[in-house]
Amino acid sequence: MDVVMTQAPPAEDTSAATTAASTSTAPAPTTTEMAVDNTPAPSLTLYIKNLNEKIKLDVLKKSLKALFGQYGQVLEIVAHSNIRMRGQAFVVFEDQESASKALAEVQSFPLYGKPMVIQFSKNKSDAHAKKDGDFEEHHKQRLLTKEKFANEFKHKKRQQKLQAKQQALAQEQQRLLEEQQQALLAQQQQQQAIFAAQQHQNPYQQYPPYGAQPAAAGASSLSGAGAAAAGGVPMIPDEYLPRNSILFLQNLPQESTVEAQLVSLFQQYPGFKEVRMVPGKKGIAFVEYDNEYYSAAAKTALADYQVGPEHKMKVTFARK
Repeated sequence: MDVVMTQAPPAEDTSAATTAASTSTAPAPTTTEMAVDNTPAPSLTLYIKNLNEKIKLDVLKKSLKALFGQYGQVLEIVAHSNIRMRGQAFVVFEDQESASKALAEVQSFPLYGKPMVIQFSKNKSDAHAKKDGDFEEHHKQRLLTKEKFANEFKHKKRQQKLQAKQQALAQEQQRLLEEQQQALLAQQQQQQAIFAAQQHQNPYQQYPPYGAQPAAAGASSLSGAGAAAAGGVPMIPDEYLPRNSILFLQNLPQESTVEAQLVSLFQQYPGFKEVRMVPGKKGIAFVEYDNEYYSAAAKTALADYQVGPEHKMKVTFARK
């Protein structure tokens, strides 16, 4: 029977194996850790931003070439004056060592009063694409990227214009609402002044309910001491009630669909909250808004609205 002899590896091999084993068992970076590092990989081209935009383009290129030329051969300086590339440039080196050294030593150098921000470019330069013989494919991809950016830029500009238009419209609506509120306030103050003057002349004057016919000539009515004796208390007419967020509706039709009709009418105006019918009482309802300004706008718009062939809706502020 043949005996297979095994020989222990030399000490240095064991050490090397141990080192290799320990290296192989080191935990690999997680997907999250890899995603956090967005630093571009080293390349032959440096991307520079935060350049002084007031410097003429030809002067800026000469300055960049003189500065970075100290670290190796510079094939070209790419810089443009359009809005997208303003304040930026690309410096293309012949070799990787020169690019890496320049990035490390020129980072944050104040060129024309502004510290440069430098990193490796994510894209291949035209100069190196020509040297490598794949310029056509490189140029094609660059045009596609440029077209994509242009479309995104146009979409963004359209969105900005739309937002500006909507904002201007909202401001105009707010201005009109404020003017309407001021007009309503002036009208209300005028009506209250008229009512106060009438009360001063006849403090016990009684006002007929909405829609009632005036009393016939010679008809008796309570006034003065008679009204006081009968327990009459002078009340402010509905038209002169102070503003609040709740409207009182009268002279409504008695159909079952009137609530839905009221919701449809009053929800057209900002700040609408709800319509409340009064159980057991026909022809009246309440409408609530977020504040008195919204309710005042709806009151003005829908006063005397024809809700039925024989029903002209009366809209006033609710009594508190």
